Amino acid sequence: MDSEHRMEQCPLQTPVKPDVSALVNEVLGRLAYLIGEDEAPPGAVFTDWLRFEINHCGPTAGTLRCWCTRKFAHQLAANLLGVEPGPEEAAAAAEDACREFINVLCGQLVTAWYGTGAVFTLTIPTVCGEAHVRPPENLGEQDCRVYVAGEPLYCQYVADPPG
Repeated sequence: MDSEHRMEQCPLQTPVKPDVSALVNEVLGRLAYLIGEDEAPPGAVFTDWLRFEINHCGPTAGTLRCWCTRKFAHQLAANLLGVEPGPEEAAAAAEDACREFINVLCGQLVTAWYGTGAVFTLTIPTVCGEAHVRPPENLGEQDCRVYVAGEPLYCQYVADPPG
């Protein structure tokens, strides 16, 4: 059999995009040395949420949103920024850590999904900690939820419609 005939039998496959959950766990581990788990602690009730988000534009556009408890954000700040979880310092550092985390996560996402040749612009991440902030009740196809030391982190990716 010649090589031309063999190539016809083996069509090129499109690489599979890693899911958001895999990217979240990778960034948590490499950036902040945190390990994500799939299950919540029994009887856990979570309040006092932060929502942080970032947009990207380029060959495609979309929004990445995450929600976490302040307790998770304080742990993220301790691991990522080396801030001791004291009340005042931790509050400001927690929001900075959330911004840094989502910035790196979005960069990893667009690189993993669209390659290193595609050029994207990322917006400055925003953080909201108002009383009405809650994570989504239902997770979609591009959403994930992980727990770190019993505290939740939700992430949701929404692609902008083409055009």
